[in-house]
Amino acid sequence: MKKAAALFILLITASAANIALSLHSGANCETKTLSEPRTATGLGFDISFEVNKIVIEISRNNSNFSDISQQILSLHPEITGIILSSSIRLPILSLNIRERLKIFPNRTVETDIFWRTFDTTHNGWAAPFLDCHFLQGVWFYAYVLKSADIGLGLFIPIKLNQCDYGLADIFGGPHQCDEDTTKCIPQYEYGERKGGYRCICREGFFYPGANLSWNGFSGEDVEKGLLDSYRCVPCPPECDICGEGGLCEAKRDLYLRSIILSLQLVCMFITIILALIVFKQRKCKAIASGMWTILETVLLGIFFLHGTVVVHYFEPSVLQCLLERWARELGFIICYGAIILKLYRHLIEFRTRKAHRWVIKDTDLLKYLLIMFMSVFAYMAAYTAISVNFVQENYSLLSKGETLEGVHYESCKPLWWDYVTQVGELAILIFGIHLSYASRNARTQFHERRYLCAAISIELAVSGLFYMARIFILPDLHPNFVLIAHFIRTQFTATITLMLVFVPKFWYQQKQVRSLAQEYSCRIPVDAFKDMNAHGPLTSNNSDADVGEVSLADMNPEDIRAELKRLYVQLEIFKNKTIRLDNPHISKRRGGRKAPHRRFSLQKKGSRERNLYGNKHRIAKKEEETTEAEPSRTPEDSVCSNEGPSAVYNDLPSTYTSESKP
Repeated sequence: MKKAAALFILLITASAANIALSLHSGANCETKTLSEPRTATGLGFDISFEVNKIVIEISRNNSNFSDISQQILSLHPEITGIILSSSIRLPILSLNIRERLKIFPNRTVETDIFWRTFDTTHNGWAAPFLDCHFLQGVWFYAYVLKSADIGLGLFIPIKLNQCDYGLADIFGGPHQCDEDTTKCIPQYEYGERKGGYRCICREGFFYPGANLSWNGFSGEDVEKGLLDSYRCVPCPPECDICGEGGLCEAKRDLYLRSIILSLQLVCMFITIILALIVFKQRKCKAIASGMWTILETVLLGIFFLHGTVVVHYFEPSVLQCLLERWARELGFIICYGAIILKLYRHLIEFRTRKAHRWVIKDTDLLKYLLIMFMSVFAYMAAYTAISVNFVQENYSLLSKGETLEGVHYESCKPLWWDYVTQVGELAILIFGIHLSYASRNARTQFHERRYLCAAISIELAVSGLFYMARIFILPDLHPNFVLIAHFIRTQFTATITLMLVFVPKFWYQQKQVRSLAQEYSCRIPVDAFKDMNAHGPLTSNNSDADVGEVSLADMNPEDIRAELKRLYVQLEIFKNKTIRLDNPHISKRRGGRKAPHRRFSLQKKGSRERNLYGNKHRIAKKEEETTEAEPSRTPEDSVCSNEGPSAVYNDLPSTYTSESKP
């Protein structure tokens, strides 16, 4: 019983406190209505469209106003209250009070201001009013629509903006900023209290007494008359815009920058399309021979390289400076790292004077590329951590520059990290050229090595010149010209690399309908198919007549069999000549014994002397033994083929036939 009494007393005390607080607040608040209607500004929806939807919903579901009100208030948080009425139902008022829906079917003293506004307005926007009961101290816009059968009223809270002349009556007058030289910036936290704004200089004006911490004239100081002058001074005639102290600041050409941004976005879109084409054509000879996975990574790197200009388009900031460097370094290592690995694979596959052939699979190259990527990622993470630490210690990553014309601008500050990174890029490119030079005698399909070397050489030349210009020339140029320089650099490197890597592949892919003779006519003489040592009527010069002149009906099976045998022999001769054409290390003898002095594998230093002079008793013992030597492996078996030795024919001049012992 005592607990119940204590709880009852506590509830009464809380209710009394709430009532007292409401009375105290109500004493300080007086319901107001402006004299003229005002159109709401800054709405996130079309009020006419939403009203028509609500009218249609009422026509369909005329019997349930509560559900319609709840649906409207939940879909549009900007709307706080709604009145619905019809010719067959009593009107209701729904209010969203502290995220809770309250419905008032009857007119009360607290809701009188809402009903009065609805009754006195026929159609359109009503005069704003102040509520002092449920939503104390909140001003509302009101929009009313009435017809013969349906009535609708929407109530939207006003975000008090002292810079809005339409709401000047709420604050007792407009703001006091000088319209000619300054512009008003609202401060919404002031509410109805006057002075909730700041006056900052317009473009082309500056305040002589400004310092680095000055952010405009305070509205409170302006309203209280504490400032002698709150006007700004025009910039010097030679300046479009100026900053502190009247210093001319660079004006960025929005039209030019938009054109460059559009071109870069087009290049990035083309890169995405090429990636899809490469994936779709990955089984074609031209794409498969170039390792389609590596080609996709090259396109990914080019995409990042184009993204550097997109990042440079925006105004300089700490985030912009960091993102630009990240995009550049990751794109560089992905693109040119993949190209260098392709050159490395060519060098390994075509190296000479090695007893065993190294086979590098695509997965191995991707592993190497992943290691390179993670190394650069760790390097950039360390760079970012140090840069953020500098910013937290009040060091700036931005610097003020000045052009030759005396125009000031803001840009990313060059750091020693940047110089180290640039030297690292050039070193990687030089290593790629070294690999290309080392494999200069290697023949690759579709002349791939030549185009890869050209891409790296162009990147080395253009980037070297650009980095020199960044140190000595670009600091004196206008930011618009600096953006153009970045754009040209990207087009001369990333775009040309894309063309050199992919255009030849698509070009050669369209020319794969050639016959076998046409395909190799540029590498061997035409008469390579002719057997000069063959005998017989079918292998003589007369047999080289046009096939169309000989009818199969005139040939017997023996002639056809002999002709096919001759073709097989010629194909084997052609195969051997083609293999030896660009591989001088391959012996012309097949399966035969090598000369005693020939050593195909490398030997350690001093091994030859030990074999000649070291163990004489072993040499004497070997002279007494008579064993048949095992034929050594041919270079073709150890270096040049994954498929083992080619087929050997006894009637070929380049083969070796062992004589049988009696």
